[in-house]
Amino acid sequence: MKKLLVMLAVVMGFGSVSHADILLEPYLGYETGKTTDPDGKIDGTVFGARVAYKTPIMLWVGVDGAFGLSGTSKPDAGGDETSKRSSVYGVVGIDLPILLRGWLGVSLKNEVDLEDSGKLSGKSTKLGVGFTGLPFLSLNLEYLKDTFDELDGNSLATDAQSETVMFSVSLPLEF
Repeated sequence: MKKLLVMLAVVMGFGSVSHADILLEPYLGYETGKTTDPDGKIDGTVFGARVAYKTPIMLWVGVDGAFGLSGTSKPDAGGDETSKRSSVYGVVGIDLPILLRGWLGVSLKNEVDLEDSGKLSGKSTKLGVGFTGLPFLSLNLEYLKDTFDELDGNSLATDAQSETVMFSVSLPLEF
C-alpha cells in the first residue's frame, strides 16, 4: 500500500509540473485579394481548423486546414468563375501574454478548383495575427501568398500568383 501511495504521489507531482495542451481551433473567415497571370480578383468564405500541440513556453506547432465554402474568381478579361480552396499548412505559432498571438504557415497542399478553368495547384505561405481579448473567441487577420505552377496536373508556362487577406473568427479550444 505504501508503494502505491508513493507511486501515486510521484505521478501526481510530475503531472502538475508538466504542461502540454492540444489546441483545436475551428475558424470561419472571408478571404479577398488579387491575382496575377491572369490579372483579377478573388474572394470568398473559408472554413478551416487548426490542430496543434501547445508547449509550456507559449509556442505551438501543428496543422491548419482551410477549405473554401464558396468563392469567386473575377479575372479582368473573361467571365467570373466559382472557386473553392483546399489548403493544408504546417504552422508554427506563439501566444503572447498581451492578448495577441501570431503564426506562420507553409503549405503542404494548396489547390484552388475553378469551375470552368480547372484545378490550380502550387505553394502557399501564410502569416497571421490574432486578438484574443474576447471571451472564447479570437479575431484573426492573415496574409496569404500563393504561387500556382500546375493546372490540372500540367505545368503552367508562367506561374499564376495571388495575394489575399483573410479576416476570420475562431474558437481556440485547449485540451
